Amino acid sequence: MKTFLIFSVLLIAAARTAWAQDAPATPAPDPLVFTDAAMSFTAPPDAVLIGRQPKTSPDQLSQDLQTVAAWVVYPGKENAREITLAMEDYAGAPSQWEGQFESQTHGAQDGTLIRDRTPMTLLNGMPATFVEIAYGSGFDARKEFAIVWADGQRGVVLSETVRLGDAGPDEAKQLLKQVTAVAYPVNQP
Repeated sequence: MKTFLIFSVLLIAAARTAWAQDAPATPAPDPLVFTDAAMSFTAPPDAVLIGRQPKTSPDQLSQDLQTVAAWVVYPGKENAREITLAMEDYAGAPSQWEGQFESQTHGAQDGTLIRDRTPMTLLNGMPATFVEIAYGSGFDARKEFAIVWADGQRGVVLSETVRLGDAGPDEAKQLLKQVTAVAYPVNQP
């Protein structure tokens, strides 16, 4: 009986080892992709992930914009560009989100100039607004190009920030173009 018990334990251990070797490894998340229940963004191929929150749902957000993912393009160079994805809890009318974003932007940085607001659609047709923002002065002057939209639960801002004069709106649209979004699913947390 003792031999049978030892043989059974060894057989079970061997089966577990074989199963573990055959089980596919969980792939690491693509550092260029941010996906959640209502959106997907793919950063440009030469971008480097700075950081990303593992999961973002409306109940984890506050009434202030929070960065949920960030990348840098041309890291370590003078013309480096930072791409930031930020969200906040926002259940208001999607058409009013851009105005709220502008109000927050003016309040957050002295000398902010919002130059242009252009209605647009994301790759899958989701309505959004492209906004150009300038702030700072002298060597610290920056330009931010942002795509803003609301998904029924969150206000979302996908932006590129550069030194003033280092990029224009067409280049920013190219860097930020790989984004789709839908209304946030009601049954998701």
